[in-house]
Amino acid sequence: MVNMKNLRVILRYSVNSFQQTLSNLPVFFIFLFSKIVRYALFGIFIFTLFSQVSPAAGFTGIQMLMFYLIFNLIDTTSQLLYREVYRFRPLVVSGGFDLVLTKPFPPLLRVLLGGPDLMDLGMLLIIISLLVYISGTFIHPSLDQTLIFFLLFINSLALATAFHIFVLGIGIITLSVDHLVMIYRDLTSLVRIPVDFFTDSLRFLLTFIIPVGIMFTFPAKALMGLLSWPLVVLSLLISTAVLSLSFFFWRYSLRFYQSASS
Repeated sequence: MVNMKNLRVILRYSVNSFQQTLSNLPVFFIFLFSKIVRYALFGIFIFTLFSQVSPAAGFTGIQMLMFYLIFNLIDTTSQLLYREVYRFRPLVVSGGFDLVLTKPFPPLLRVLLGGPDLMDLGMLLIIISLLVYISGTFIHPSLDQTLIFFLLFINSLALATAFHIFVLGIGIITLSVDHLVMIYRDLTSLVRIPVDFFTDSLRFLLTFIIPVGIMFTFPAKALMGLLSWPLVVLSLLISTAVLSLSFFFWRYSLRFYQSASS
């Protein structure tokens, strides 16, 4: 589905989105500053709380900060890529999705990657990535741990892709997207701290049934050498299954689409 021609089209969509973002520079900088302040305040809270008490669930203050930074790295990346999902409902309601379906470009790529939020690009590449790198110097991960982290980071993006595809499919069937995205956002916000803090039943639910724990906790654990190989393999298998199921559900949901002329 993704080839060089499609990548060039996605790049063009990205450039257009970036031009729209820069069309109002004051709003851009205010939004960026507010995000920095919000992330910084919660990060300071996490580090201060867990550095002033005995290690909770076996994690030190710097480890808790690393969990939070990697959560934001993954979350911001997914928001950057899949912001167009937030605009999908008006496209369906207005009948504009008809034009998407008739164009010689995969409709799923258009509604998934057709409007990346490049406002998060500076936050992602400069600030969060730098802070993750600096915090990592206190943990001293080995080369193997670093490679597994990047593998699970990609695995997390695959799961995020699957979740957004499910939202798009349900949006075609029910015309409800905004609430589903907010439910997804609420679920992900639960794991700004490791799933180890939850009860066994809730930890199992958030790891293997609704795999947000795999998305956000496992990469950080891998970087710190706290994740076993069986769990690494299992997380890859789960993401492959969930992503495959999301593609199937997308094709199934298209059967229920009623065009503006019907």
